[in-house]
Amino acid sequence: MQVGDIMTVGAATVSPDTTIAEAAALMLEHHVSGMPVVDGEGQLVGVVTEKDLLRRSEIGTEQEHRRWMELVMSAGTLADEYVKAHARKVSDVMTRDVVTVAQDTPLSEVVDLMEERGYRRLPVVRDGKVTGIVSRANFLRALVRRADSAPPITVDDLGIRNHIVEEIDRRGWVPSSSIDVTVRDGVVELKGAVIDVRIKDALRIAAENTPGVRAVEDHVELVPQMPGWM
Repeated sequence: MQVGDIMTVGAATVSPDTTIAEAAALMLEHHVSGMPVVDGEGQLVGVVTEKDLLRRSEIGTEQEHRRWMELVMSAGTLADEYVKAHARKVSDVMTRDVVTVAQDTPLSEVVDLMEERGYRRLPVVRDGKVTGIVSRANFLRALVRRADSAPPITVDDLGIRNHIVEEIDRRGWVPSSSIDVTVRDGVVELKGAVIDVRIKDALRIAAENTPGVRAVEDHVELVPQMPGWM
């Protein structure tokens, strides 16, 4: 899937001259944690987020340092903190180096960015202009739609067993020969022994996700790993 499959088309934006108070009010109104900043021609020039508005003099959260720390901090750093806490316009607090995605960006790449850099939302851009937003909430909505639209599948017991065994072999958690898989009327019974509870959980979930399975009886035992085992 690509960004265009799940993105929110269009986006609430602000301009560099928007006041801090107006930007905060718009975030609350639209229930978003950040907004693209666009110039008069609609070109993306930055992003302002909740994080940019946390250290504010109005609410007593301006960054404070012990005197000795101020003596070793650069004047530029102290001045930058002052700007963030006292500025009145979005242009003074926004992030200018914006990471963006396109409508044809694979969702896996977006997830990598969100996990690695902690982003909650990313602007979707075409020719420098914002066409939408992709956020963590978009992924949740896509997940719900996908789960709700999955049609019921009928598979015979042998087909179910073969699918589970093939999945175990493909994943390589344990040799499939060490796990006894039996299926009767769509009910899977797992037996065997593993040394890691995570493997036990993965085996159960692999069975639960197999088309045609109605229930899983997990009788796989957890055997403590002996000293010296790899």
